Formats: sequence, structure tokens, C-alpha cells
Amino acid sequence: MWLRAGSVLFALPGVILLIFYGIEMSAMTDCLQSGKHFDFVNQVCAETEQPIVTFYQRHTLVVNLGMLVSVIGMFAMVWGMLIKGMAHPKNDQ
Repeated sequence: MWLRAGSVLFALPGVILLIFYGIEMSAMTDCLQSGKHFDFVNQVCAETEQPIVTFYQRHTLVVNLGMLVSVIGMFAMVWGMLIKGMAHPKNDQ
């Protein structure tokens, strides 16, 4: 149980963050290919040059909570591996 739950908690936040980041990069690429500048704060194309504001700067809480959930998932996986290893000892014969 701990191993499976930990695996999901470990991988899911990273996948979700990559999806959000990819959607944003797709919008930015479409905007740049049309000859305009991308406004990261308002998520729209603009005629004038806009400052670059990183994904982390705009979504600090989401990124930090996602990484916290991943760390919790890592510890759950370690705990699950320890429990599984203790429940199934090796027979060295």
C-alpha cells in the first residue's frame, strides 16, 4: 500500500507541473511565431515587448506544494520498501 501510494505521490506533481508548463510554452510559441511578444503575467500576446516572468515566480505556491508532495511520496516509497523488505526476508541457504 505505501509503495503504490508513494509512487503516485512522487510522480503525479511532476507530471502535472510539466503539463501546465507545456501548455504555457505552447501558447508562448504560437505568439512568438505570429511575430508578437508573450505577456506571461496576463497569458496573452502583446504588441510591445514584455518582461520575462518565470513559471516559478508566478506560481510559487503550486510548485513548492508539488515538490513537497513529491518528497512525501518519496518517504512513503522508502517506508513501503522497508516494510516489504521486513515482511519478506531472504533465505540465504
